[in-house]
Amino acid sequence: MRLVAPRAFLASALLFVAAATPVIAAPVEIYREGDRYCSRKAPPGSPRIDRKTAERTALELMPDGFCGPTSSIGGCDVETENFYDSWRVYVHQYRRTPGVRDWAALTHSYVILDALGNCLANIPGTEPGAPR
Repeated sequence: MRLVAPRAFLASALLFVAAATPVIAAPVEIYREGDRYCSRKAPPGSPRIDRKTAERTALELMPDGFCGPTSSIGGCDVETENFYDSWRVYVHQYRRTPGVRDWAALTHSYVILDALGNCLANIPGTEPGAPR
């Protein structure tokens, strides 16, 4: 009986596992583009923006009705950080329930702005009910 060399066996086993593993589809990120969703109009030399301006700009770049109010969306909260000379604004929908803001099963978006307020990216979150 001939024994298979350990390296050859390992290579064969890895190849088999790779071929047998099913491909799993995940949600695809689609960036929001164009002046309506990701404006880049601030010229060089413009004054730097502050946190409040970054938050206001991010909310303006959300799709119409994103922050409601509707029967299921009461508004949006923002969390903002200044990192590597850019503003990252996390915009999350909430629904109003007595005494609290409920974020469960609602969506979010990220807006990244440079120091002057130009949009670098507007990235929508995974929609509720999407396969994960």
